[in-house]
Amino acid sequence: MPTRPFTLGRSRPLSGDPGAAGARPFELPAHHLVTHGVVVGMTGSGKTGLVMVLVEEALRSGVPVLMVDVKGDLPNLLFTFPELSAAEFEPWIDPSAAARDGRSTADVAEGLAARWRDGLASSGLGPADVAALRARMAPRLLTPGTTAGEPVHVLSALETPSPLWDEDEEAAREALSASLSLLLRLVGRDPDPARSREHVLLAHLAERRLRARRAAGLEELLADLADPPIAAVGALGVDEFFAPKERQALARELNTLLASPTFATWRKGAPLDVAAWLAPQAGGGTGGGKTPAVIVSVAHLDDDERLLVLGLLFDQLLSWVRGLSGTSDLRALVVFDEVFGFLPPHPANPPTKRPLLALLKQARAFGVGVVLATQNPMDLDYKALSNAGAWFVGRLQTDADRERVVEGLSGADGGAGGVGAAALSATLKALPPRTFFVRDVHMQPPSFLAETRFSLSWLRGPVTRREIGRLVRSISPPPPAPDPTRASLDSRSAHPDPGADSLDPRPASPDPRRASPAPSSPAPRAPVGPGGTVVLDPRHTPAAPQPARRSAAARADAGARAPAPPPPAATTPPPAPDGWRSLYAHTPAAAPEGFRYIPWVAVSVIAHLRDTKLGVALNRSQLLAAPLLPDGKPDLSRVSRLDASLLATSPAAGARFAELPAPLAKRATAQAAARALREHAYRTTEAAVAVHKELGLAQDDGEPLEAFAARCRAAAARLAAAEQQQVVGRFAPRIARLGERIAAAKARYGQAEAEVAALPGAVGAALLGLVAGRDTARRAGTQRDKAAAKLERARQEWTEADAALRDLHAAQAAELAALEQLPLRAGEGIETKRLVPKKNDVEVAFVALAWAATLAGPA
Repeated sequence: MPTRPFTLGRSRPLSGDPGAAGARPFELPAHHLVTHGVVVGMTGSGKTGLVMVLVEEALRSGVPVLMVDVKGDLPNLLFTFPELSAAEFEPWIDPSAAARDGRSTADVAEGLAARWRDGLASSGLGPADVAALRARMAPRLLTPGTTAGEPVHVLSALETPSPLWDEDEEAAREALSASLSLLLRLVGRDPDPARSREHVLLAHLAERRLRARRAAGLEELLADLADPPIAAVGALGVDEFFAPKERQALARELNTLLASPTFATWRKGAPLDVAAWLAPQAGGGTGGGKTPAVIVSVAHLDDDERLLVLGLLFDQLLSWVRGLSGTSDLRALVVFDEVFGFLPPHPANPPTKRPLLALLKQARAFGVGVVLATQNPMDLDYKALSNAGAWFVGRLQTDADRERVVEGLSGADGGAGGVGAAALSATLKALPPRTFFVRDVHMQPPSFLAETRFSLSWLRGPVTRREIGRLVRSISPPPPAPDPTRASLDSRSAHPDPGADSLDPRPASPDPRRASPAPSSPAPRAPVGPGGTVVLDPRHTPAAPQPARRSAAARADAGARAPAPPPPAATTPPPAPDGWRSLYAHTPAAAPEGFRYIPWVAVSVIAHLRDTKLGVALNRSQLLAAPLLPDGKPDLSRVSRLDASLLATSPAAGARFAELPAPLAKRATAQAAARALREHAYRTTEAAVAVHKELGLAQDDGEPLEAFAARCRAAAARLAAAEQQQVVGRFAPRIARLGERIAAAKARYGQAEAEVAALPGAVGAALLGLVAGRDTARRAGTQRDKAAAKLERARQEWTEADAALRDLHAAQAAELAALEQLPLRAGEGIETKRLVPKKNDVEVAFVALAWAATLAGPA
């Protein structure tokens, strides 16, 4: 059954009526995207909106979609609100942004809901269509390298033997190479597969294991590095190729990486298996089931990590494509928004370029379409993109960008569909927002203009890492019902200690995935202090419950089964590790019965967030704490942000202290605990800053958005004034020269007019002929004709120079008027820049042993 056409909006001929009278529905047959698509357009052109509409139409048609998100915009697909009500929008409104505009979040949400309802109605859509899309798609939000969304086991090609070693050896080797490059990048070694000795040696060791259907994880590779199972690498012995001391150093670095809590996020989660990701669910595809909508977000990674992770992803995608059967129908759609830097022109060759080029050349034969979108066509390999069958070109401001696109379109069909290069460039410069020049080689006529419809999803803008977590929770399936026979056991395991320590900001409530205990009064939330930080106050901790009376037999039976009681708590605080401070929860004057301290580790960090190009430099200080596990490591799943001013430097009198984990006595364990919290700060700290790239301005720390917008307008006004002076200076010499031409022409005109006046007219010439003879009269007539011709030339020169001067003044006035608009349009160039620190930009101010308070009953 053919896939339904994609309804993208309205279209009209290039020379047609720009209004509704000349428009007709724009329906793109799905199979046209099998030959791939390219979307280009400057900021504000509606490029991301068109990409989102393409994704929505694919999902409505039952076509699985794999989206690569670099900027944080594509998770907007999950903002599908079936009722389009203000209540659905409001939880996602930024309260601070609303307050800066003098509005409440409810007012902003109501305005957005009304705007989306009206916009969809203008496109012939409504809440029922949003609900149908939400019910049809099966979304997944994958976040390699972090647990903000659904983590991805990016090294699964190493740790899981693949059948590709029998089916497609080249693809299997490419996937292995990408995994090893990522691994070496994480330890700071050369990741180049051709030049790096580390990469070559590890590739030999890993391939040997994988061909034998054995895992080649880090643990196995460390063992092989210590005692290589191969005698030679190439023509050299293994010790000659890579000396034992160097292998030992590499093994130590890999072991440190293996022990790092941060690295654990790269090794857990969904396997890197594109076939499983895009497999229709519950009879999906066009059969009416759920259609996969997979978003792979790498917005949180640095540039090198993005290149390596996406290179690995595209290698896996290419391997999956090559294993499909041939078809001319659209089987799946791959969407890559903001492809700048990942498909650059020659000679640049990042890890993503080779598999992307291969996909553009080969995927069409297997029914897999690729849609690439970018703002910067100048920095793309246009020879590869010129093979795309569908182009969607929005407004392009710079001449260089327009020339590159015109060149690409000309290369695609030898003339951009009958549109001249100059006319096409002028059209691209004048396109309004959400309007695109469309070139589809499968259509007749192949070129036209199209205005995109309103998206069913709310285009909110970039999504932060914390918001990704909220989105993932909102799309996760409900947990399975608990087994009634295990309810009592689950309830006990959910509450091992009734006196939950007060460093945890979460309410002491049962895990919703476990069976609920008997109804009781709700546990109070930990109190919140200034800035939303947790106050460590044991006075708010619920009192320990009293055990129920039991019979003597029951007590005896329980005593026989109960484990040995823990050792009594000490009454003096154990010494903190060397170099650590000691901090205590806010304490009463005297400790009540059952008051006890539990050890946590706290780190005060300062994160420096910079963007040297924009001149942005922010500092974010925070005190992070996490409970200590028995092995001396911090429990990173329970990290809290604290306010140091609300902590005490001395304990409550009479309080008891739990023992410190024994491994914490080792200096290496203590350092690793502090380092793990520092790594957590590096992974989770971020800031959003408003920037204006064209003006080179960035929002100062604490500066309201309105103040920054006013500063942008003032800067634009200064820039416009300076440019106006340049315009006046540029026109002044030409105006002066034309003025001189007019003065000279006027003088010549006056002289010629005087000469004509001094000569006899026709009657005078006749009389002169009678008196002086015919020759004299003839000479007088000739002089009169020459003077008249001279007068006409002077008049014409004067007229032309005067017209040229008026045109020059009009051109100058037009440029000055355009510059006067710059301050008024300064706000259009403001965008949000997400800043994250580099590893070396997170410094530790101090490390502390933070004692959390609990009332757990008598010690």
